[in-house]
Amino acid sequence: MRIAFLTDLHIGAEGEKPQGVDVRQNFLNALAFLPEIKPDCIVLGGDLCYQTGERAVYQWIKTQLDPLPYPVYAIAGNHDDPVMMAEELELAHDVWGDELYFAFPLNGYPVVFLDTAKGYCSPGQMTWLQEHLHAIGRNILLFMHHPPVLAGVGHMDAHYAFQQRDEIKSIFNSLSGRITVACGHYHVEKTILQDNLSVLITPSLFFQMKHDPEKMVIDHYRIAIREINLSPDGVTSTVHYLMGERVKGVKERKTAKPLFRSFTHRAE
Repeated sequence: MRIAFLTDLHIGAEGEKPQGVDVRQNFLNALAFLPEIKPDCIVLGGDLCYQTGERAVYQWIKTQLDPLPYPVYAIAGNHDDPVMMAEELELAHDVWGDELYFAFPLNGYPVVFLDTAKGYCSPGQMTWLQEHLHAIGRNILLFMHHPPVLAGVGHMDAHYAFQQRDEIKSIFNSLSGRITVACGHYHVEKTILQDNLSVLITPSLFFQMKHDPEKMVIDHYRIAIREINLSPDGVTSTVHYLMGERVKGVKERKTAKPLFRSFTHRAE
């Protein structure tokens, strides 16, 4: 089972190019690259919108996704409106109050999708997560926008970290299986291993930032897609980098080729 994980699109209004970046073209380039990895499905990892949830943005994204031959799942980020996003991406049946969260197996592998759009999960969502994970009782893949741990990225750890790190770590540590978390939010590529937890922080389709500074410093504009493979042996993951679009008025590119591929991570 192969998953294409795309996160932190930050798409604004038509014609808007935040930081001079053609974020819509970046998204199109990422979609154009998908046949290279032949995914069985796509997961959008949150922050689909630039600053706040916009119905027209979600509608444009769905228009680009509809012709593709892959099922699409999505979670919300801190720049999204989970309810509006779910309505436009046909996920409204998984909305609970003002949160979008759900779980089901992919090719027999348990997968959980959380809503951390507020920077935390409601008590109801945390109770559901704990009960669901304990009912499964084996290795799990979990998608959430925020990393569940601090990651050594100065600006994000200091200002925008997940607020329930101790609580969710306690849930994870109480399980006998391995938890693999695929997330975004930090605009970096990083792998963190703690106890039975593997955290795969995925680069953005907007820009990547430097890890150390406590203020936000852009490192580069290469965008990336994370490929996640599920098998009876566990989880493997590879990050594919593509060239991002930063020049205003750039012509649409028909194909996108990776600049390089990072190491492959395996979570047994």
